Amino acid sequence: MKKNLSILILIIHTVIFFITYLIPYNLLSESNVTLALILLLIIYLSTFSLLYRFTFNIIPGYIFGVFVFIVGFLGNIVAIIFSPEYVMWEKSISVLGHHPGGMFMRIGLVLSYTLAIPFIIYLGRTLKDAEVNENMRKLAVGSGIFVSVTAVLTGTFSGINPFISLLHGLFALMSWLGGVVVCLLFGFLMRKNSRFSKLITNFTLAITGILVGYLIPFFIVNFCNTFPETSSVYAVGRSIYTIMPTFEWVLILGTLFWYLASSIYLLNIDKNPV
Repeated sequence: MKKNLSILILIIHTVIFFITYLIPYNLLSESNVTLALILLLIIYLSTFSLLYRFTFNIIPGYIFGVFVFIVGFLGNIVAIIFSPEYVMWEKSISVLGHHPGGMFMRIGLVLSYTLAIPFIIYLGRTLKDAEVNENMRKLAVGSGIFVSVTAVLTGTFSGINPFISLLHGLFALMSWLGGVVVCLLFGFLMRKNSRFSKLITNFTLAITGILVGYLIPFFIVNFCNTFPETSSVYAVGRSIYTIMPTFEWVLILGTLFWYLASSIYLLNIDKNPV
């Protein structure tokens, strides 16, 4: 009974999610769309234990990592195709969300990081080892879930409304900062676990480096933006900003490929248990 209920909840959640996004914006205001997506996220998180126990747990965990890559990657590609006026190396990904194809980018972001939660839990379970600190492992999993939720909220809050735009930026920053912690922790734990090779460990730590490399100019640009537009400091910030859209795309795509690579690696571990 509970298993059937969990599957029904998952189906209803997915159907309502797509209906919400497919309603034309002239019929449903930006604020109402955001509110509907927040309620859906609450439903998902409040029923996650049931879903995980009777639905997600019967599906190999590495499958969710593959789904994260496919859904996230396709969402961005379709968004770019439907937004020919958007130039990747000139504008940030957030700007893409305001273009005609932005709906697909947001769908990809929200769905992919929703699926990332069971994957992170599976990865954490695979990392269990006598050499691995249990508290650090739990912290890594908890941080991974936090980053996934903030990433979902980043896609949920997206629009031209000043308040919604502010929340979008706040959740995006939280997901980036949290991502640094998550990648550092998982990279360290992988190094301690003999089943994980140097290749996947170094890839995980490389994503940490990319995140830090993006955040440094991000903070510099935002600091420079506090100065008058006529000042030389503001001009420095504008010149630094020119590299950020490309860097952001490298970060987003690199993270998606990390999910794919980790999934493939976990598949090999699952087929060749110790």
